[in-house]
Amino acid sequence: MGNMVDLCCPFCHGELSKKAPEDERLNCYRCSLSFSTSDGLVNLVDPSRLDEAARWQQAIYEGRESSQYKAEYLDLEVVRRSADIQLEIAVNYGLPMPNWKGLKSREILDKLKPQAGELVLDVGCGAGHLLNAMHVIYGTKGVGIDFSTAAIRAAMGNNPFGNQYLVADALNLPFRDGVFDLVISYDVIEHVPDHRRFAREMTRVLKPQGGLLIYTPSRRDRWSWHWWQRKLSGGRYNLGLDNLAGHDPEKFLSPEELAEHLEKAGLWGVKTLAFHTLYTLIFDETFPEFIFRLLPRPRLLKGFFRMLELADAAPGDRGYGNGFFAYGRRAAVEPVREPTGDGAYVARFRPPDQGGEGD
Repeated sequence: MGNMVDLCCPFCHGELSKKAPEDERLNCYRCSLSFSTSDGLVNLVDPSRLDEAARWQQAIYEGRESSQYKAEYLDLEVVRRSADIQLEIAVNYGLPMPNWKGLKSREILDKLKPQAGELVLDVGCGAGHLLNAMHVIYGTKGVGIDFSTAAIRAAMGNNPFGNQYLVADALNLPFRDGVFDLVISYDVIEHVPDHRRFAREMTRVLKPQGGLLIYTPSRRDRWSWHWWQRKLSGGRYNLGLDNLAGHDPEKFLSPEELAEHLEKAGLWGVKTLAFHTLYTLIFDETFPEFIFRLLPRPRLLKGFFRMLELADAAPGDRGYGNGFFAYGRRAAVEPVREPTGDGAYVARFRPPDQGGEGD
């Protein structure tokens, strides 16, 4: 399948082209950079521009650096089995992930109203499971980027719906402005050194009134399951603070901080929602198989999920959670020119159509 999206230089946004059809490199004639396309794998990451922490994380995800973190996509058989399970859950039960986090994700995605044929970008796509599920549930077309070549090879090797995958840096997306109907990113922004740039890049490639959804660990995790684990274990817990692998609490954002970054980037009507406070996280991590018993019984599943959320409500409603969702829509491109009173004008971006927000 051909590319669904034309690529551009991730640094100057110039046109990329090959000198000859058989050439294995894409060249930018504006800034003279060149990128590999060998073995069908498009790699638009310039290692010299990655900071030390990013190069270290990349080495961990690709198995070149020892760590307690083991990326599942290093074992293609594990990837295949995981993909089969997640596709089965998406087909039979309409969940993008086979867990309680997936149930909440479906609720929020429904508010953003993905439509069949629309183009979705997954920033930090891993092995591509979420894009495959999105296609099954909503009929969308997918583009996935990850800065791990191992992840992208795994995604390309298990690609039943013809998604487009490439190696790229979330801080330098190789797409022109206003390409995607929806941009999603799970558990990525906490790994990057520049949160503001991450928000700007994700918003930049959105079409006017396009939707955006981010999930990330929260700085405001008091009373969460991981917070209790730290208290009871002297500072060590599931995210592996003895071997960070990118999970540096100093890089975690609060819901208010991320909302501010997204609003300044041009997103409208940003909402945040704390999740995985205590009981939902305990069941996802400690009893991951339990949800499979309830999936064939939707009324019982919904009732039990609401019970878990109600049990988490006291801290969750105050913004405390192990993680949180942030979502909204890109403002319309055309600014409204408002007079300032001194003969000048200030540009105010119009909000998306009210019917498109999905509340």
